[in-house]
Amino acid sequence: MDIAGVGKRVRIYVGGQDKPQGGHGPLWETILKLLQKEGAAGATMVRGLAGFGAHSRIHMDRLADIIPDLPVVIEWIDGPERVERLLPRITAMVLTGMITVEDVQIVKYTHRAPRQLPPDTVEDVMTRDVASAHPETPLGEAVRMLVDRDYRALPVIDDDHKLVGVVTNGDLVTRGGLSARLELLGTLEGIALERELAASEVRNKTVSDVMTRNVIRVSPSELLNHAAHLMAEHGIKRLPVTNEEGQLVGILSRVDVLRTMGEDYHAAEEVEAPHPALVRTVGDLMRTDAPAVSAEATLGEVLDAVTATRLNRAVVIDAERRVVGVVSDADLLARLDPGAETGVIAALMGRGKLPAEVKGTAADVMRAPPLTVHADTPVAEAASIMLEARRKVLPITDSEGRLLGVIDRSDLLHYMYSGPQAGNRG
Repeated sequence: MDIAGVGKRVRIYVGGQDKPQGGHGPLWETILKLLQKEGAAGATMVRGLAGFGAHSRIHMDRLADIIPDLPVVIEWIDGPERVERLLPRITAMVLTGMITVEDVQIVKYTHRAPRQLPPDTVEDVMTRDVASAHPETPLGEAVRMLVDRDYRALPVIDDDHKLVGVVTNGDLVTRGGLSARLELLGTLEGIALERELAASEVRNKTVSDVMTRNVIRVSPSELLNHAAHLMAEHGIKRLPVTNEEGQLVGILSRVDVLRTMGEDYHAAEEVEAPHPALVRTVGDLMRTDAPAVSAEATLGEVLDAVTATRLNRAVVIDAERRVVGVVSDADLLARLDPGAETGVIAALMGRGKLPAEVKGTAADVMRAPPLTVHADTPVAEAASIMLEARRKVLPITDSEGRLLGVIDRSDLLHYMYSGPQAGNRG
């Protein structure tokens, strides 16, 4: 049996006459409308013939009953990311009842075209649990906070919780004197990281010395479409969200926006932008200038390819251009010099050459087996695969596994804003 992917099945058990808090219609209808608005893959309401619940009263479907309060079950099947995002809101709506969640294997699902950005506000999608720093936070402490996390920017708030700046990867390198980007420092062993911090200027500075003060931000009530426009136009990966008083209430990341793109099931493993109306698959969207090296390429060649573009990655191919691996700058450092003793960091940052004593080939440092998708993969499905695997770049191949191009999160964000919903911006 072929498994198309893995999803989550949510069952919501409520009474047929239950109403939402402060509302008038049936609770089950309110839940269905919420799921529809948020682009859920699908949900079904089933009315029971008999049952009892939290109050231990048995309800039965009998003709003598004028308005039987029969049990109702809403079955919702969707991708794990969307379930994780929406379930807290639904749980808050169900005051009396039961909700269950379980993994399910999807044998068949017809992927729809990438949906328009939903009419949600930023508040509906943003991440609320936000790590932040104070202007007087020692810069070394801020670096450690970012190294331990997946994101690379830290909002800065004052004593009144008002946003006064943000510290980015670039701020730490250009103004903070950090020897390397956070992605590289995150691969170092504990002692090596402390040695790098000691050798830089960060221990003599605070966050206020390096932070960017003019911060592009959005309010919780802004439409998601507007926020996506700001991110695409300014090349921003994360937008701080502030209330009317300027206080930080959340962060909207590029990943948060991409999660609204399609059904986001966990899929089974396996240049010039085109006109948006012609984009349906990743083959239509991909860039064809992906840096590629052979598996036998020297580490010097790999270094040149990895640092040649903003992707900081190279695709490793065999003699027939079949993709056999992917290597990033962080992979190079982690496998060649986790103790930061040979000068590899300087080479990766463009401040020197790869030390002569560092030997090997692309095959020695690549991440394999690679995660790839075929060119005919729907854009929404590819986005889901990238989010699930937490990959920033995805190689695109033909049916024989030969490299055709790559897409990254920035490509997807630009497509989401200028593609399916382009005709709705007025």
